[in-house]
Amino acid sequence: MDYATRMGTFRKSDNERDAMVTELLQEFEELQLKYTEKCDDYNNEVESRRMWQTKARTTEVALTQQKQASGSNNFALAVIDGDGAIFQDFLLAQGKDGGADCAHHLHTELRNHLRAIYPDSNVADWSILVHVVLNVQGLGHKLQQCGIITNSNELVAFGRAFSLAQPLFSFIDVGGGKERADHKIREMLRLFLPNAQCKHVFFGPCHDKGYLPVLEPYRLDQTTAKRLTLIETTPAEPGFAQLGLQKIKLARIFRSEVLPPNKMNGSSSAYQATAGVISPFQNRTNLGMNVNTAAFVPSTPVTKHSSSPSPAPSADSGAGNTWAAVGKSGATSKTFDIATKKVPAKKYVLLNVHDERLDAALPDQDGGAIKRFDERKKLGNLCNNYHLTGKCNSGEDCDYQHGERLSPGERLVLKHKARQLMCPQKAWCVNADCFLGHHCRYGTSCTFDWCRFSDTHDRDLEPAKKVFADTTEEWLSSYLERYRRQ
Repeated sequence: MDYATRMGTFRKSDNERDAMVTELLQEFEELQLKYTEKCDDYNNEVESRRMWQTKARTTEVALTQQKQASGSNNFALAVIDGDGAIFQDFLLAQGKDGGADCAHHLHTELRNHLRAIYPDSNVADWSILVHVVLNVQGLGHKLQQCGIITNSNELVAFGRAFSLAQPLFSFIDVGGGKERADHKIREMLRLFLPNAQCKHVFFGPCHDKGYLPVLEPYRLDQTTAKRLTLIETTPAEPGFAQLGLQKIKLARIFRSEVLPPNKMNGSSSAYQATAGVISPFQNRTNLGMNVNTAAFVPSTPVTKHSSSPSPAPSADSGAGNTWAAVGKSGATSKTFDIATKKVPAKKYVLLNVHDERLDAALPDQDGGAIKRFDERKKLGNLCNNYHLTGKCNSGEDCDYQHGERLSPGERLVLKHKARQLMCPQKAWCVNADCFLGHHCRYGTSCTFDWCRFSDTHDRDLEPAKKVFADTTEEWLSSYLERYRRQ
Protein backbone atom coordinates (compact mmCIF):
# COMPACT_ATOMS: atom_id res chain seq x y z
CA MET A 1 0.00 0.00 0.00
CA ASP A 2 1.40 3.34 -0.95
CA TYR A 3 1.70 6.30 1.35
CA ALA A 4 -1.20 8.22 -0.13
CA THR A 5 -3.62 5.39 0.63
CA ARG A 6 -2.29 5.02 4.09
CA MET A 7 -2.63 8.77 4.66
CA GLY A 8 -6.27 8.61 3.54
CA THR A 9 -6.90 5.81 6.00
CA PHE A 10 -5.39 7.82 8.85
CA ARG A 11 -7.43 10.89 7.96
CA LYS A 12 -10.65 8.84 7.86
CA SER A 13 -9.83 7.40 11.26
CA ASP A 14 -9.15 10.87 12.65
CA ASN A 15 -12.48 12.11 11.34
CA GLU A 16 -14.34 9.23 12.94
CA ARG A 17 -12.53 9.90 16.21
CA ASP A 18 -13.38 13.60 16.11
CA ALA A 19 -17.02 12.79 15.39
CA MET A 20 -17.16 10.36 18.28
CA VAL A 21 -15.59 12.84 20.68
CA THR A 22 -17.95 15.53 19.53
CA GLU A 23 -20.93 13.21 20.05
CA LEU A 24 -19.66 12.24 23.51
CA LEU A 25 -19.27 15.86 24.51
CA GLN A 26 -22.79 16.69 23.29
CA GLU A 27 -24.35 13.79 25.16
CA PHE A 28 -22.37 14.72 28.28
CA GLU A 29 -23.72 18.25 28.16
CA GLU A 30 -27.29 16.98 27.76
CA LEU A 31 -26.81 14.54 30.62
CA GLN A 32 -25.30 17.25 32.80
CA LEU A 33 -28.31 19.52 32.08
CA LYS A 34 -30.75 16.80 33.02
CA TYR A 35 -28.77 16.13 36.19
CA THR A 36 -28.89 19.80 37.13
CA GLU A 37 -32.64 19.91 36.55
CA LYS A 38 -33.15 16.83 38.68
CA CYS A 39 -31.09 18.33 41.46
CA ASP A 40 -33.12 21.55 41.31
CA ASP A 41 -36.37 19.61 41.43
CA TYR A 42 -35.10 17.61 44.36
CA ASN A 43 -34.06 20.73 46.24
CA ASN A 44 -37.42 22.36 45.55
CA GLU A 45 -39.25 19.34 46.88
CA VAL A 46 -37.10 19.32 49.99
CA GLU A 47 -37.73 23.01 50.60
CA SER A 48 -41.45 22.64 49.97
CA ARG A 49 -41.70 19.68 52.30
CA ARG A 50 -39.85 21.52 55.02
CA MET A 51 -42.04 24.60 54.53
CA TRP A 52 -45.28 22.62 54.88
CA GLN A 53 -43.91 20.78 57.87
CA THR A 54 -43.09 24.13 59.50
CA LYS A 55 -46.56 25.47 58.70
CA ALA A 56 -48.19 22.36 60.06
CA ARG A 57 -46.25 22.63 63.31
CA THR A 58 -47.09 26.38 63.55
CA THR A 59 -50.78 25.73 62.90
CA GLU A 60 -50.82 22.96 65.45
CA VAL A 61 -49.24 25.24 68.04
CA ALA A 62 -51.68 28.05 67.20
CA LEU A 63 -54.67 25.73 67.48
CA THR A 64 -53.42 24.46 70.79
CA GLN A 65 -52.93 27.99 72.07
CA GLN A 66 -56.34 29.03 70.75
CA LYS A 67 -57.98 26.06 72.39
CA GLN A 68 -56.26 26.88 75.65
CA ALA A 69 -57.22 30.54 75.34
CA SER A 70 -60.83 29.78 74.47
CA GLY A 71 -61.15 27.81 77.63
CA SER A 72 -60.35 30.93 79.62
CA ASN A 73 -62.72 33.14 77.52
CA ASN A 74 -65.90 31.28 78.40
CA PHE A 75 -68.64 33.54 79.70
CA ALA A 76 -72.25 33.69 80.79
CA LEU A 77 -74.66 36.41 79.70
CA ALA A 78 -77.63 38.02 81.46
CA VAL A 79 -80.01 40.10 79.31
CA ILE A 80 -82.55 42.03 81.39
CA ASP A 81 -85.44 44.22 80.27
CA GLY A 82 -85.04 46.99 82.84
CA ASP A 83 -88.47 48.50 82.11
CA GLY A 84 -90.20 45.41 83.50
CA ALA A 85 -87.59 43.86 85.79
CA ILE A 86 -87.35 46.66 88.37
CA PHE A 87 -84.61 46.66 90.98
CA GLN A 88 -85.56 46.68 94.66
CA ASP A 89 -86.73 50.01 96.10
CA PHE A 90 -83.99 50.20 98.74
CA LEU A 91 -81.32 49.82 96.05
CA LEU A 92 -82.81 52.46 93.76
CA ALA A 93 -83.31 54.89 96.65
CA GLN A 94 -79.57 54.84 97.43
CA GLY A 95 -78.66 56.20 94.01
CA LYS A 96 -74.97 55.75 93.25
CA ASP A 97 -74.29 53.54 96.26
CA GLY A 98 -77.31 51.40 95.46
CA GLY A 99 -76.09 50.88 91.88
CA ALA A 100 -72.73 49.58 93.06
CA ASP A 101 -74.32 47.29 95.67
CA CYS A 102 -76.82 46.01 93.11
CA ALA A 103 -74.04 45.08 90.66
CA HIS A 104 -72.15 43.22 93.40
CA HIS A 105 -75.21 41.27 94.57
CA LEU A 106 -76.28 40.42 91.02
CA HIS A 107 -72.80 39.16 90.12
CA THR A 108 -72.72 36.97 93.23
CA GLU A 109 -76.22 35.54 92.65
CA LEU A 110 -75.50 34.67 89.02
CA ARG A 111 -72.19 33.06 89.93
CA ASN A 112 -73.89 30.89 92.56
CA HIS A 113 -76.56 29.77 90.08
CA LEU A 114 -73.91 28.87 87.53
CA ARG A 115 -72.13 26.71 90.09
CA ALA A 116 -75.41 24.92 90.81
CA ILE A 117 -76.15 24.38 87.10
CA TYR A 118 -72.61 23.29 86.14
CA PRO A 119 -71.14 21.54 89.18
CA ASP A 120 -68.45 19.79 87.14
CA SER A 121 -67.18 22.91 85.37
CA ASN A 122 -64.70 25.50 86.51
CA VAL A 123 -67.29 28.28 86.64
CA ALA A 124 -64.88 30.55 88.53
CA ASP A 125 -62.99 31.16 85.27
CA TRP A 126 -66.13 32.26 83.40
CA SER A 127 -66.78 35.93 82.85
CA ILE A 128 -70.29 37.25 83.54
CA LEU A 129 -71.77 39.84 81.20
CA VAL A 130 -74.94 41.72 82.17
CA HIS A 131 -76.89 44.03 79.84
CA VAL A 132 -79.79 45.95 81.38
CA VAL A 133 -81.83 47.55 78.56
CA LEU A 134 -84.34 50.24 79.51
CA ASN A 135 -85.78 53.72 78.95
CA VAL A 136 -83.95 55.66 81.67
CA GLN A 137 -86.01 58.84 81.35
CA GLY A 138 -89.37 57.08 81.34
CA LEU A 139 -88.54 54.74 84.23
CA GLY A 140 -86.96 57.58 86.20
CA HIS A 141 -90.14 59.67 85.99
CA LYS A 142 -92.24 56.66 86.99
CA LEU A 143 -90.06 55.90 90.02
CA GLN A 144 -90.21 59.55 91.05
CA GLN A 145 -94.01 59.60 90.77
CA CYS A 146 -94.18 56.45 92.87
CA GLY A 147 -92.04 58.06 95.57
CA ILE A 148 -89.19 55.55 95.26
CA ILE A 149 -86.65 58.20 94.25
CA THR A 150 -86.84 61.94 94.78
CA ASN A 151 -85.39 62.94 91.43
CA SER A 152 -85.39 61.12 88.11
CA ASN A 153 -81.67 61.88 87.72
CA GLU A 154 -80.98 59.52 90.61
CA LEU A 155 -81.62 56.63 88.23
CA VAL A 156 -78.85 57.95 85.96
CA ALA A 157 -76.39 57.92 88.88
CA PHE A 158 -77.61 54.43 89.82
CA GLY A 159 -76.97 53.13 86.30
CA ARG A 160 -73.55 54.74 86.05
CA ALA A 161 -72.42 53.18 89.33
CA PHE A 162 -73.94 49.83 88.26
CA SER A 163 -71.79 49.82 85.11
CA LEU A 164 -68.60 50.94 86.87
CA ALA A 165 -68.85 48.45 89.72
CA GLN A 166 -68.46 45.49 87.33
CA PRO A 167 -66.44 46.04 84.11
CA LEU A 168 -68.68 43.73 82.05
CA PHE A 169 -71.99 45.19 83.29
CA SER A 170 -73.85 47.67 81.07
CA PHE A 171 -76.83 49.93 81.79
CA ILE A 172 -78.14 50.65 78.28
CA ASP A 173 -80.56 53.53 77.69
CA VAL A 174 -82.54 53.04 74.46
CA GLY A 175 -84.97 55.93 75.01
CA GLY A 176 -88.72 55.84 74.61
CA GLY A 177 -90.60 53.23 72.62
CA LYS A 178 -91.08 49.61 73.60
CA GLU A 179 -89.89 48.37 70.20
CA ARG A 180 -86.40 49.73 70.79
CA ALA A 181 -85.76 47.66 73.91
CA ASP A 182 -87.44 44.58 72.42
CA HIS A 183 -85.38 44.75 69.26
CA LYS A 184 -82.09 45.12 71.12
CA ILE A 185 -82.86 42.26 73.49
CA ARG A 186 -83.93 39.94 70.67
CA GLU A 187 -80.75 40.67 68.71
CA MET A 188 -78.56 40.02 71.75
CA LEU A 189 -80.20 36.65 72.23
CA ARG A 190 -79.81 35.79 68.56
CA LEU A 191 -76.12 36.76 68.61
CA PHE A 192 -74.94 35.12 71.82
CA LEU A 193 -76.88 31.85 72.05
CA PRO A 194 -75.13 30.17 69.07
CA ASN A 195 -71.72 31.27 70.42
CA ALA A 196 -69.84 28.24 71.76
CA GLN A 197 -67.99 30.37 74.29
CA CYS A 198 -71.29 31.64 75.71
CA LYS A 199 -71.92 28.81 78.16
CA HIS A 200 -75.20 30.11 79.61
CA VAL A 201 -77.77 32.88 79.11
CA PHE A 202 -80.01 34.37 81.78
CA PHE A 203 -83.04 35.99 80.15
CA GLY A 204 -85.10 38.45 82.17
CA PRO A 205 -88.29 39.57 80.44
CA CYS A 206 -90.79 37.08 81.91
CA HIS A 207 -93.25 39.96 82.44
CA ASP A 208 -93.75 40.51 78.71
CA LYS A 209 -95.46 37.83 76.63
CA GLY A 210 -94.18 39.57 73.52
CA TYR A 211 -90.94 37.61 73.98
CA LEU A 212 -92.68 34.24 73.75
CA PRO A 213 -92.26 33.96 69.95
CA VAL A 214 -88.55 34.68 70.41
CA LEU A 215 -88.09 31.88 72.94
CA GLU A 216 -90.41 29.34 71.29
CA PRO A 217 -87.80 27.98 68.79
CA TYR A 218 -85.45 27.10 71.66
CA ARG A 219 -88.08 25.07 73.50
CA LEU A 220 -87.63 22.08 71.21
CA ASP A 221 -83.84 22.42 71.02
CA GLN A 222 -82.80 20.62 74.18
CA THR A 223 -79.13 21.54 73.78
CA THR A 224 -79.92 25.23 73.73
CA ALA A 225 -82.72 24.97 76.29
CA LYS A 226 -80.25 23.64 78.86
CA ARG A 227 -78.16 26.78 78.41
CA LEU A 228 -81.10 29.16 78.91
CA THR A 229 -82.55 30.28 82.25
CA LEU A 230 -85.43 32.72 82.73
CA ILE A 231 -85.23 35.35 85.48
CA GLU A 232 -88.69 35.74 87.03
CA THR A 233 -89.32 39.04 88.81
CA THR A 234 -93.04 39.82 88.79
CA PRO A 235 -95.25 36.74 88.26
CA ALA A 236 -94.47 35.31 84.84
CA GLU A 237 -97.05 35.25 82.09
CA PRO A 238 -98.68 31.80 81.62
CA GLY A 239 -96.93 31.24 78.30
CA PHE A 240 -93.49 31.20 79.90
CA ALA A 241 -94.39 28.21 82.07
CA GLN A 242 -95.37 26.25 78.96
CA LEU A 243 -91.89 26.72 77.49
CA GLY A 244 -90.46 24.30 80.05
CA LEU A 245 -87.31 26.39 80.57
CA GLN A 246 -85.68 26.58 83.97
CA LYS A 247 -86.52 29.71 85.99
CA ILE A 248 -84.91 31.46 88.93
CA LYS A 249 -85.93 34.31 91.22
CA LEU A 250 -83.54 36.96 92.52
CA ALA A 251 -85.68 38.35 95.34
CA ARG A 252 -82.82 40.31 96.91
CA ILE A 253 -82.30 42.28 93.71
CA PHE A 254 -85.60 42.62 91.81
CA ARG A 255 -89.09 43.65 92.87
CA SER A 256 -91.62 40.82 92.93
CA GLU A 257 -94.54 43.22 92.43
CA VAL A 258 -95.35 45.77 89.77
CA LEU A 259 -94.76 49.42 90.56
CA PRO A 260 -97.53 50.94 92.73
CA PRO A 261 -99.83 53.68 91.42
CA ASN A 262 -98.54 57.23 91.53
CA LYS A 263 -98.39 58.58 95.10
CA MET A 264 -99.89 61.95 94.04
CA ASN A 265 -102.93 63.03 96.02
CA GLY A 266 -105.67 65.42 94.95
CA SER A 267 -108.09 65.80 92.11
CA SER A 268 -107.24 65.31 88.48
CA SER A 269 -106.97 69.04 88.02
CA ALA A 270 -104.35 69.24 90.79
CA TYR A 271 -102.32 66.51 89.06
CA GLN A 272 -102.58 68.36 85.76
CA ALA A 273 -101.32 71.52 87.40
CA THR A 274 -98.34 69.63 88.83
CA ALA A 275 -97.56 68.07 85.47
CA GLY A 276 -97.72 71.41 83.70
CA VAL A 277 -100.95 70.65 81.81
CA ILE A 278 -103.50 73.47 81.59
CA SER A 279 -106.96 72.42 82.74
CA PRO A 280 -110.25 74.30 82.34
CA PHE A 281 -110.25 75.05 86.10
CA GLN A 282 -106.86 76.69 85.81
CA ASN A 283 -108.11 78.93 83.01
CA ARG A 284 -111.02 80.12 85.14
CA THR A 285 -108.77 80.84 88.10
CA ASN A 286 -106.42 82.87 85.92
CA LEU A 287 -109.38 84.93 84.77
CA GLY A 288 -110.09 86.01 88.33
CA MET A 289 -112.74 83.47 89.38
CA ASN A 290 -112.89 81.21 92.42
CA VAL A 291 -113.57 77.56 91.70
CA ASN A 292 -116.47 76.30 93.78
CA THR A 293 -118.66 73.36 93.03
CA ALA A 294 -121.68 75.08 94.60
CA ALA A 295 -121.53 78.49 92.98
CA PHE A 296 -119.03 80.63 91.09
CA VAL A 297 -118.41 83.99 92.79
CA PRO A 298 -116.51 86.80 91.02
CA SER A 299 -113.38 87.79 92.89
CA THR A 300 -113.79 91.51 91.96
CA PRO A 301 -116.87 93.75 92.23
CA VAL A 302 -119.15 93.77 89.21
CA THR A 303 -120.11 97.27 88.03
CA LYS A 304 -122.90 98.45 85.79
CA HIS A 305 -122.61 100.83 82.88
CA SER A 306 -124.63 103.27 84.99
CA SER A 307 -122.66 105.81 87.00
CA SER A 308 -124.62 105.08 90.13
CA PRO A 309 -123.42 102.21 92.23
CA SER A 310 -125.47 99.08 92.16
CA PRO A 311 -127.20 98.07 95.34
CA ALA A 312 -125.61 95.21 97.16
CA PRO A 313 -127.71 92.06 97.20
CA SER A 314 -129.47 91.47 100.45
CA ALA A 315 -128.64 88.51 102.61
CA ASP A 316 -132.17 87.18 102.37
CA SER A 317 -132.55 87.61 98.65
CA GLY A 318 -131.93 83.89 98.16
CA ALA A 319 -129.62 84.21 95.18
CA GLY A 320 -126.79 85.77 97.15
CA ASN A 321 -123.56 86.81 95.50
CA THR A 322 -123.73 84.15 92.80
CA TRP A 323 -123.60 84.00 89.00
CA ALA A 324 -127.39 83.98 89.05
CA ALA A 325 -127.40 87.27 90.98
CA VAL A 326 -124.83 88.74 88.63
CA GLY A 327 -126.94 87.77 85.66
CA LYS A 328 -129.97 89.49 87.16
CA SER A 329 -128.04 92.68 87.85
CA GLY A 330 -128.00 93.58 84.16
CA ALA A 331 -125.18 94.26 81.75
CA THR A 332 -121.73 94.72 83.21
CA SER A 333 -118.59 96.42 82.05
CA LYS A 334 -116.54 93.23 82.42
CA THR A 335 -116.65 90.26 80.09
CA PHE A 336 -115.57 86.87 81.39
CA ASP A 337 -114.26 84.39 78.83
CA ILE A 338 -114.86 80.94 80.27
CA ALA A 339 -114.14 79.10 77.00
CA THR A 340 -111.41 76.46 77.24
CA LYS A 341 -108.24 77.68 75.61
CA LYS A 342 -106.95 75.54 72.78
CA VAL A 343 -103.78 73.72 73.74
CA PRO A 344 -101.16 74.10 70.99
CA ALA A 345 -100.38 70.94 69.05
CA LYS A 346 -97.36 68.99 70.27
CA LYS A 347 -94.33 69.14 68.01
CA TYR A 348 -93.02 65.90 66.61
CA VAL A 349 -90.65 64.40 64.06
CA LEU A 350 -91.39 61.64 61.57
CA LEU A 351 -89.39 58.40 61.61
CA ASN A 352 -89.45 55.38 59.36
CA VAL A 353 -89.65 51.84 60.70
CA HIS A 354 -85.84 51.84 61.12
CA ASP A 355 -86.00 54.94 63.39
CA GLU A 356 -84.44 57.16 60.74
CA ARG A 357 -85.54 60.81 60.51
CA LEU A 358 -87.81 61.76 57.61
CA ASP A 359 -88.60 65.30 56.45
CA ALA A 360 -92.24 66.31 56.16
CA ALA A 361 -93.12 67.67 52.73
CA LEU A 362 -93.18 71.46 52.44
CA PRO A 363 -96.00 73.34 50.64
CA ASP A 364 -95.33 74.65 47.14
CA GLN A 365 -93.70 78.07 46.87
CA ASP A 366 -95.53 81.14 45.61
CA GLY A 367 -94.05 82.87 42.57
CA GLY A 368 -94.53 86.34 44.03
CA ALA A 369 -92.87 85.35 47.28
CA ILE A 370 -89.89 83.95 45.36
CA LYS A 371 -89.43 87.28 43.55
CA ARG A 372 -89.63 89.28 46.78
CA PHE A 373 -87.20 86.88 48.44
CA ASP A 374 -84.72 87.20 45.56
CA GLU A 375 -84.90 91.00 45.80
CA ARG A 376 -84.20 90.83 49.52
CA LYS A 377 -81.36 88.38 48.96
CA LYS A 378 -79.53 90.81 46.67
CA LEU A 379 -78.40 92.62 49.83
CA GLY A 380 -76.84 89.38 51.13
CA ASN A 381 -77.80 85.90 52.32
CA LEU A 382 -80.45 85.76 55.03
CA CYS A 383 -79.86 84.23 58.46
CA ASN A 384 -81.74 80.93 58.70
CA ASN A 385 -81.82 80.90 62.50
CA TYR A 386 -83.14 84.45 62.81
CA HIS A 387 -85.89 84.16 60.20
CA LEU A 388 -86.92 80.52 60.76
CA THR A 389 -86.59 80.11 64.53
CA GLY A 390 -86.94 83.73 65.61
CA LYS A 391 -83.53 84.06 67.28
CA CYS A 392 -79.85 84.02 66.41
CA ASN A 393 -77.17 83.42 69.03
CA SER A 394 -74.63 85.44 67.05
CA GLY A 395 -76.69 88.61 67.41
CA GLU A 396 -75.03 91.65 65.83
CA ASP A 397 -71.93 89.58 64.99
CA CYS A 398 -73.91 87.41 62.57
CA ASP A 399 -72.60 87.45 58.99
CA TYR A 400 -76.08 87.10 57.53
CA GLN A 401 -79.07 89.39 57.17
CA HIS A 402 -81.45 89.93 60.09
CA GLY A 403 -83.53 93.09 59.72
CA GLU A 404 -87.23 93.04 58.93
CA ARG A 405 -88.99 89.73 59.40
CA LEU A 406 -89.97 87.75 56.31
CA SER A 407 -93.56 87.28 55.31
CA PRO A 408 -95.02 83.75 55.60
CA GLY A 409 -94.53 83.19 51.88
CA GLU A 410 -90.94 84.38 51.98
CA ARG A 411 -90.26 82.21 55.04
CA LEU A 412 -91.50 79.22 53.07
CA VAL A 413 -89.02 80.04 50.30
CA LEU A 414 -86.21 80.17 52.88
CA LYS A 415 -87.38 76.84 54.34
CA HIS A 416 -87.08 75.23 50.92
CA LYS A 417 -83.55 76.56 50.55
CA ALA A 418 -82.51 75.52 54.07
CA ARG A 419 -83.89 72.04 53.42
CA GLN A 420 -81.16 71.62 50.78
CA LEU A 421 -78.45 71.68 53.50
CA MET A 422 -77.57 68.45 55.32
CA CYS A 423 -78.23 68.37 59.06
CA PRO A 424 -75.08 67.34 60.99
CA GLN A 425 -77.15 64.81 63.00
CA LYS A 426 -78.43 63.26 59.76
CA ALA A 427 -80.83 60.36 60.33
CA TRP A 428 -80.63 60.59 64.13
CA CYS A 429 -81.85 64.17 64.52
CA VAL A 430 -84.93 64.37 66.79
CA ASN A 431 -85.19 68.17 66.99
CA ALA A 432 -88.67 69.10 65.79
CA ASP A 433 -87.50 72.69 65.11
CA CYS A 434 -84.63 71.61 62.85
CA PHE A 435 -85.13 73.24 59.43
CA LEU A 436 -82.23 71.47 57.67
CA GLY A 437 -82.53 68.45 55.38
CA HIS A 438 -82.07 64.89 56.59
CA HIS A 439 -82.32 62.87 53.36
CA CYS A 440 -82.74 63.19 49.59
CA ARG A 441 -86.42 63.68 48.87
CA TYR A 442 -86.10 61.73 45.60
CA GLY A 443 -84.60 58.62 47.22
CA THR A 444 -83.64 55.90 44.77
CA SER A 445 -85.14 57.97 41.92
CA CYS A 446 -82.57 60.76 42.27
CA THR A 447 -80.88 61.52 38.92
CA PHE A 448 -78.49 64.28 40.00
CA ASP A 449 -74.84 63.58 39.19
CA TRP A 450 -73.82 65.22 42.45
CA CYS A 451 -76.22 65.04 45.38
CA ARG A 452 -75.47 66.24 48.91
CA PHE A 453 -77.65 63.43 50.22
CA SER A 454 -76.27 60.61 48.07
CA ASP A 455 -75.65 58.41 51.12
CA THR A 456 -79.39 58.51 51.91
CA HIS A 457 -80.69 57.34 48.53
CA ASP A 458 -81.46 53.87 49.85
CA ARG A 459 -83.39 55.11 52.92
CA ASP A 460 -86.97 53.94 53.44
CA LEU A 461 -89.04 57.10 52.89
CA GLU A 462 -92.32 55.75 54.24
CA PRO A 463 -93.23 57.43 57.56
CA ALA A 464 -94.04 54.87 60.26
CA LYS A 465 -94.43 56.89 63.47
CA LYS A 466 -94.29 60.24 65.19
CA VAL A 467 -91.85 60.90 68.05
CA PHE A 468 -92.72 63.81 70.33
CA ALA A 469 -90.43 65.98 72.43
CA ASP A 470 -91.20 63.94 75.56
CA THR A 471 -89.94 60.78 73.74
CA THR A 472 -93.44 59.30 73.44
CA GLU A 473 -94.25 57.65 70.14
CA GLU A 474 -97.36 57.34 68.03
CA TRP A 475 -97.51 54.85 65.17
CA LEU A 476 -99.22 56.11 62.02
CA SER A 477 -102.47 54.39 61.18
CA SER A 478 -101.55 54.35 57.47
CA TYR A 479 -98.40 52.37 58.17
CA LEU A 480 -100.12 49.98 60.55
CA GLU A 481 -102.86 49.32 58.01
CA ARG A 482 -100.37 48.50 55.30
CA TYR A 483 -98.43 46.32 57.74
CA ARG A 484 -101.59 44.35 58.57
CA ARG A 485 -102.34 43.78 54.88
CA GLN A 486 -98.88 42.29 54.45
